[in-house]
Amino acid sequence: MEQFAPPNQKKDTPSEWLYALVESALDGIITMDCSGRIIAFNPAAEKIFGYHSDEVIGRLVSETLIPHSLQKVHANGLAHFLATGRKEMIGRRVEVTAMRADQSVFAAELSVISVNSRNKPVFIAYLRDISAPEHPENENLQYAINIKKTLMQSILAVSRIIEIRDPYTAGHQRRVAHLAAAMAKALNFSHERIDGVFLGALIHDIGKIAVPTEILARPGKLLDEDINYLQIHCRKGHEILEPVNFPWPVAEIALQHHEHMDGSGYPQGLRDEEILLESRIVCVADVVESLTAHRPYRPAYSLEEALSSIRTMTGEWYDRQIVTVCNDLFKKGYSIDAIDMDELAWLSSL
Repeated sequence: MEQFAPPNQKKDTPSEWLYALVESALDGIITMDCSGRIIAFNPAAEKIFGYHSDEVIGRLVSETLIPHSLQKVHANGLAHFLATGRKEMIGRRVEVTAMRADQSVFAAELSVISVNSRNKPVFIAYLRDISAPEHPENENLQYAINIKKTLMQSILAVSRIIEIRDPYTAGHQRRVAHLAAAMAKALNFSHERIDGVFLGALIHDIGKIAVPTEILARPGKLLDEDINYLQIHCRKGHEILEPVNFPWPVAEIALQHHEHMDGSGYPQGLRDEEILLESRIVCVADVVESLTAHRPYRPAYSLEEALSSIRTMTGEWYDRQIVTVCNDLFKKGYSIDAIDMDELAWLSSL
């Protein structure tokens, strides 16, 4: 391939830098002699025009890169410069129409400099295809992904604040979120809806920030007044999250995750379909994780004891389909203890 001459055998550092600069440039760089013939054509120019450099070196710019309707204008402009030295096109950035190897035309941004070589000028053109933005859909997608990552990281940070206040439930919300998202996936939820289940579960206990620490960490059996006080966390969580315009029912999950199918739950005593499906999922995940973890007022249950507990209350407290999906997950080897606490791999957008 004939290209800009590579550095000679001697250590010529400036030449090496120039060669590397031209070869790696994102703009097409085309060098033309005073007759209008191409004498150099960098890789970016090959990509823009669809020519291999060997196909254009030695050929006229007018017959290869310029549309037929504009070839006379180009020839006249070159002749005018050589005759008068006037530099209407030199050193300016202008928009032009160029032609690819397949004869298609496109809008381009062009700037040209002239260099005297043995009293015969050489022209170096820098050209950029501006016919369409470069992959705007990819840029928009990446922007949306970055915004979503920031949102999720912020919510994760909030969940950790709650766990700092309640060290006995460290990691609880993240484990619940992982299990809830796995169940939502098994229920064939859309990727976007799985995201909502995960994020709602990740901060479902945010209302506990309003519960005194001495109640959260009290050893032994909780008193009735403690339980009553603890139950306010659902409404408090809703109060905190409801003003935020999430694209998912995050506030509703915080409010409803202790509701039961038979209406015996709290804080609203909702029944059956009145309870959001996402909330029913988080409810089951919350119970399984809580029972299998140590608490200051009781030891941890075994996994089988926890699963037996939700099976016993299937149809009364817990949604039958969700209990079935939860049991199937653990039969297939799912393990809360084995998860990566910061893993977000099931979230399609990340």
